[in-house]
Amino acid sequence: MGRRTLVLVIAIALAAVSAFAVWQYLTNVRDQERANVAEVGVYRAIELIDTAAEGEVARALIEESTALRETVVFDGSTIVCTGASGANEGSGDPKETCAPGQPSSLDEALTGNVAAGPISVGQLITTDQWVTVAELQDVSLSESIEQGKVAIALRPDEVAAVGGFVRPGDHVNLIASASVQINSFLQLLQDPELRAAILGSGFATEEPATGTGGTPEGDGTAEEPGDEEFDPIASLAETFPAQLDFTQTVLQDLEVLAIGADTIPAPLGTGLTPAGAQAVVLMVTPEQAEKIEFARQYTSVALMLLPDGLPYTPFDSRGILIDDLFTLVDRIQEQVEGLVGDTGN
Repeated sequence: MGRRTLVLVIAIALAAVSAFAVWQYLTNVRDQERANVAEVGVYRAIELIDTAAEGEVARALIEESTALRETVVFDGSTIVCTGASGANEGSGDPKETCAPGQPSSLDEALTGNVAAGPISVGQLITTDQWVTVAELQDVSLSESIEQGKVAIALRPDEVAAVGGFVRPGDHVNLIASASVQINSFLQLLQDPELRAAILGSGFATEEPATGTGGTPEGDGTAEEPGDEEFDPIASLAETFPAQLDFTQTVLQDLEVLAIGADTIPAPLGTGLTPAGAQAVVLMVTPEQAEKIEFARQYTSVALMLLPDGLPYTPFDSRGILIDDLFTLVDRIQEQVEGLVGDTGN
């Protein structure tokens, strides 16, 4: 073997030794790094889990996995952690396991619960991703109120609430019934001077009355003692009852937000089961709310259920409002004018 060949063989041998030494060094470094990296067992979604998915059904879409301990174990973590995994499994070092009190049972998280929101593929499973059905539906009723409107409640009895068959999302008319005492108003009508001061001079007009012989006064015939002027308004007032009972449609086409615990955002799905006498929450304008509160305080109220999905045509209700006697005055005036006209003929 020549000198050059010997040198080449020695160089190759040294290169091989050096390469092995480098490989061995890198392997040791890698093993040391791996030894310092702690992994713990976790669960991940392998498919998209939809909102409200039942936990027992979603279990088939979840599989066991691993994750770096530092990304899973921390104060307040709700990630389901099953303990040390990989190279650290069985080491017994508490620093390589889950935190004390951290959830470890997937079944406890899923059983009887539903997904609070969508869970993406690969996402770690946490206990706060799963809630009860009641918690999922725990929303504020105010979220259903349209801008410019308010919600107001009243409690009609079961019969007045359409037999208890009103449901959230229905539309109703509100009718009110009351009795109005009009004794004072009748006394006002019987006093010409007082009614003229209150209602206007038009109500002070008095037609000449006839004497005992039927001759009109003011024609030159002497008035006999005891004759009185005929007052048609006062005479008409005597025919009115002391109390007026009325029913009127106060408001129309009102939307129902809730019937007790049955609400638009969280319907109970009671179907045609009567709800009984429960608080009925209506969505109305502030002005309508004032009328409803007035009706609730001073009248008996009832609801009329409107057909679903059909256009509604409002109608003109001619009931008598408690605070609106002028409607009654107008009717009386019409009758008085008719009576006066008949008397003039």
